[in-house]
Amino acid sequence: MRGYLLGTLVLLKFCICSDVVNFDSDIKDFVVGNSKLYVITDHRLHQMRHDLYEEKRKDITEHNRVNILVPFDLNSTLITCGTLNNGYCEVLDINDITNSIYYESYILIGPRQDEKSVAFITGTSSNRYLLVGKKDDDAKPQDTSYSVVSLWNTLQSQAGGIFSRIAEGSDAMIQSTVRDVEFVDGFQRVSPSESYLFLNTKTDSERKVLVLWMDSSKEKKREIIRSLQAATIRCCSDKARPVLVSCTVIPSVNGVIWAGVFSAQNQQDPENSALALYDISNVKGRVKGFCAIGEKPCGSESGTELQPLSVVFKYSSMSAVAAVRSGSWIVLFIGTSDGQLIKLVLDEKFTPGCPTVLFKSDDERAVFPRMHLDPVNFKYIYTALKKQVRRVSVVSCAEYITLKDCRAALDPLCGWCVNIQRCSTQDECSDTSWVSIPKNSLQTRLFSFQIAENSSRKVTLHLSLSLKSTGNPAFSCIFTKGSVNLCDGSDPPAVLPNCSCSFPDQILYTGGLKVSATVTIEDQKITEMLTLRNCSGIKDNSPNSYTKCVQCVSSGCHWSSSSKRCDWTHGRGPQLHIQDACKDLLYEVKPAILSLEPNKVSFHGRNNVLLRGRNLESVTKIRIQGDLDCIPKESPVFDRSSDTLRFHIPPSGTKGTVKVCVVTPDDRCHGNSIITYSSQPSCTGIQPTVSWSSGGRKIHVQGSNLELVESVTVLPSNKVLKTQYNTSSGDVWFHSHPYDGRGQFSLLLNVQNSAVDCVDYFLYKPDPEFTEFTTLQLANDLQVNIQKRADMLNLSMSEVTVMGLQGKQQYQCVLEKIESNAIICKIKGELGAVPAVDSLNVSMFLIFSCIDYGKDNLKD
Repeated sequence: MRGYLLGTLVLLKFCICSDVVNFDSDIKDFVVGNSKLYVITDHRLHQMRHDLYEEKRKDITEHNRVNILVPFDLNSTLITCGTLNNGYCEVLDINDITNSIYYESYILIGPRQDEKSVAFITGTSSNRYLLVGKKDDDAKPQDTSYSVVSLWNTLQSQAGGIFSRIAEGSDAMIQSTVRDVEFVDGFQRVSPSESYLFLNTKTDSERKVLVLWMDSSKEKKREIIRSLQAATIRCCSDKARPVLVSCTVIPSVNGVIWAGVFSAQNQQDPENSALALYDISNVKGRVKGFCAIGEKPCGSESGTELQPLSVVFKYSSMSAVAAVRSGSWIVLFIGTSDGQLIKLVLDEKFTPGCPTVLFKSDDERAVFPRMHLDPVNFKYIYTALKKQVRRVSVVSCAEYITLKDCRAALDPLCGWCVNIQRCSTQDECSDTSWVSIPKNSLQTRLFSFQIAENSSRKVTLHLSLSLKSTGNPAFSCIFTKGSVNLCDGSDPPAVLPNCSCSFPDQILYTGGLKVSATVTIEDQKITEMLTLRNCSGIKDNSPNSYTKCVQCVSSGCHWSSSSKRCDWTHGRGPQLHIQDACKDLLYEVKPAILSLEPNKVSFHGRNNVLLRGRNLESVTKIRIQGDLDCIPKESPVFDRSSDTLRFHIPPSGTKGTVKVCVVTPDDRCHGNSIITYSSQPSCTGIQPTVSWSSGGRKIHVQGSNLELVESVTVLPSNKVLKTQYNTSSGDVWFHSHPYDGRGQFSLLLNVQNSAVDCVDYFLYKPDPEFTEFTTLQLANDLQVNIQKRADMLNLSMSEVTVMGLQGKQQYQCVLEKIESNAIICKIKGELGAVPAVDSLNVSMFLIFSCIDYGKDNLKD
């Protein structure tokens, strides 16, 4: 379907019949046919079964590079093209690639250079063509239009013969006035017969993603080319992501739903790439610079731009996507540049479930932009990672031991098979009941309930499970208060997924009745604790009734938005979500996050993180969730005001970014700030390595990730000193503590509840001792020479300040040189000569006592 040229490799060896095939150099391309898989390398073409067992191999000559690899299953052939002899194409037996059916030289169909291209079979049952999209490698500098899409014959019986692109007197080509194009993907839709191509374009002013559409039901190539329609695809509203990385069509009965991975080309951005869904059923209009050959002017902007139906996933570096449909569910498979294969489930409203990692490479090799699902049963997906092809199972039903666990996975491909008593796919569960998740499972809990009061002074509890089943498995419910059965036996038999329990209304108390609900499906039991309340007795004195509504809905009662009252329900029905039923009562202004300090932490976490924002009074907790975390972490808040609060960031098992939001009482999350978990800091050195005994010397610590350091501990004195981070230099510094003695001290960098050793040591030496000074008149300036006892402090210019005093007049003495036994500075005479000074103040940096000297002697 696509013809990516993804590198070069030489195959020397690989394991036989395994879910992993390793090569000795990079894979260039691979495709999956109805019964075989084909892998192309620099020197060989490999024919493999779907279980990756190699059946045949065909050597490729040294100076050849295969750039087209397309299975033609309906014709039982495999089309390959390459660069040998200025281009060639060969038709091989699809079941035996060593059997060459046809060979033609001096024809260049694929790209000459190492460029991406797209190639697939298109047309009708009576006329099949090879559609190729590629950059024009043969363009000259003076050219103003370029050939980008061509239609080639696939059979000798077609007009012009096999591998001819002649169509009714001219070439069957689409041309472009844009030189820089990159084809990403393409596919042929069967009913109706239509072809789609997706590409990136780049000009001096902008990048764009385009879709080209053609009516491939036309019999003649020229008619197909002339049916060209096109549109620009935009992603996304939060930021521009103008480069398409990978895409896939999602099987649909009505319309054409398409998914694309778009990149902002900034790998440092944790949301650099986005996966978005589009309806491309009706591509109408044209884009500037793309037209059928000979058309003038070549394309003009018309029609509307395509905008996403939904952006379902964001990540720093997505590199590939594939999709399968299961009923109303869509299951997406996402490859990443750090070697992960992720599974993401979408419901019929394109709401994403929790992403799960199916596979992660040890050395973070990128997943190639194209992945193929097993065409037989869609239980496996084939991926390529640099030198490796993998066959990865897309279902892991067997790891869920109970029905409850199987349902909690929220995987539409898995369900509970009653007869074999395990979680399985539906095709593994024949002639028996298969219990699975219904289409609204992402928005509903397993247990939902409502309570109704009837005229006979009884209350009826209606329980519904978020499950569906083929067949009629045995199903029952038991409701108990303590060890006593709550129900009076008057209810009809339970039928999955519903059951009910009636009991006298006097049992209900305003404070709430704790009920244990146990449901049994064949041999599987699931128990949940429910809190029931007297619906008409739920009262609250809050001015906006929000708290009352929350309590009402969570108790299975009915909230009247018009009367602002809680009442009994009127029979069985879906339990409303608090967010939906009570949203109009939350009058407070929504909280907002303005900043987090710090926003980079060690994977050990961080205490006392400061969050600045607006309207934070109603915040109950902080929610922290990574892109691949199914269960978010939550942290309580403290020191809260309307615009600030503090919280602790919990540890993380992995590096990377997480999203932070603030939670209000209705469990809604507000804001979307980023915190980055990184490696522990490291210490590579200390400067200076000597402090004077009075303390207060600025000690710099060099290393990496030092912004994570909260303080340092000086050993063996165990003094804990605060640190400051220098954003420009990347180091941290602290002021040495006073110490009247000698010896060697080491440092620990404190990060949350851990400490990192520093490789360097530092010493204490006596304070510097200044003995006398002399002056020398130099024109209008006065040079001051200060004598000091030789020491090992290596004072720097930034650590010393000298002021000259003449009576009450002060003069700044500008430092010129600091030596082991002397300091030389100069008082500038800007308004005439400077008279001799009476005394000097020599101040060490951040030493608050000054040392004064008389003209030739030490002053006390």
